[in-house]
Amino acid sequence: MSESNLMAGVVWIKKEWKLRHNPFPSTGMVQVGGRNAVENGLLYEPGVHAKQLRELIEKFVLGMSYSGLKFGFLWSVGIVPGDHDARGFGKSVLMQHVARTINRDFGTEAYRSVGLDEDDAAEVPICCVLTSFDTAQVRSLGAALFAAVEYAVSNPLEDGEPLAAHLRKNLVKRVGSDDVRDLVKAVTDEHRALNGRTLGPPDDKLITALCEEDSDAAADYLRYITPTSRSRNGAVHMSTFLLFVAAAGIKHVLLFCDQLEDLATTTTVKAKRKLEIERFRDVIVETSPMAHMVTMVVTMHPRSSLTIGTEWALADLPAFELTEANRRSTVKLPALQDASQVAQLLKPYLAAATKDGVVREEGDELFPFSRDAIACLFDHSARKPRDVLRKAFAVFEVAAAENLDRIGTADILHLFESSNVYTSDGMGLGGAPGTLDWSQG
Repeated sequence: MSESNLMAGVVWIKKEWKLRHNPFPSTGMVQVGGRNAVENGLLYEPGVHAKQLRELIEKFVLGMSYSGLKFGFLWSVGIVPGDHDARGFGKSVLMQHVARTINRDFGTEAYRSVGLDEDDAAEVPICCVLTSFDTAQVRSLGAALFAAVEYAVSNPLEDGEPLAAHLRKNLVKRVGSDDVRDLVKAVTDEHRALNGRTLGPPDDKLITALCEEDSDAAADYLRYITPTSRSRNGAVHMSTFLLFVAAAGIKHVLLFCDQLEDLATTTTVKAKRKLEIERFRDVIVETSPMAHMVTMVVTMHPRSSLTIGTEWALADLPAFELTEANRRSTVKLPALQDASQVAQLLKPYLAAATKDGVVREEGDELFPFSRDAIACLFDHSARKPRDVLRKAFAVFEVAAAENLDRIGTADILHLFESSNVYTSDGMGLGGAPGTLDWSQG
């Protein structure tokens, strides 16, 4: 077919491949809480890291609920020795998946997935919140804790309601009333029962908003709090939320904290970095109710560990290195090991993009890719989910523009070898197959 007769790539995707759009995220980076399912990580396939998922629940969830674990560390390291670029392994989407799994039934499914029976699984109800540092607004522990409360009141679960709405239902059952005054009293009673060091009085307005029947009330209240107040008082907002959680009958809260590298960046003044790391101890370990309710799991990679290592040790916080001594508090995400993992990774994206009523033949769930094309894509990737997704997006764009019926190995090789084919970050697609033994992780 001459170039003048080619359909536009989007038209080809829709008419010939029977897909709504390019199925893959252009950047490969997750946008937690976003509405676009292609970009927000909800098409994550847990089987890609099935072993590490189980390990995470065994170490962090059971450790929190039954062994007093205060800090856990979710690691990724470079592909080869000396490679400090440990991003893109899937830490963010794994944490989001675990958080949603826990919040769906307050931990029952997670407990049972690692062997607890039904009675034991219902013994210690838990919930989970997510937060993340960034270089724009969340540059302190206080701001990160505030963002975790925002996640609890704003991020919808499968039924469309946020975690806070589910907690309120539990609270109503425990109190035996849905009157806001009765619910507020139950929460404030939790504060009166606290012993030891606290951050002072809770935020009464936040308590009332959490107890309102309107599930948007708390999100609306938090929306108008200034960035300065979020940073200064974020720990108070988290403590207030924890009182609400405790009143609802939940024993522990798993706090996933992503992108610690943005707190640990070398551009951060050393004195500020030292102060913020000391707050991890002061707030998370020594202040009620966080001290007896929260377990924090932070993401780690070589650059962040090098930057904060000294301050973390001086603050007398638990060691985070990937050593045998720390194996109960560390989980490492490995590189993708074979083409079958790439196939697992891509299938949910293709299924979600396939038009309603379209039935693929058995074994053709990866259409328009052929099986050998998936192996070729694996061979020419950096073995990281982010890199695979970026390259799958770029390959899809070019193959659709060339009106290919199917994408096979020869097509992948042609596209990778083309000097004018780039991923969304401006990186070329080329790259020779690796020579390392990837079966060893």
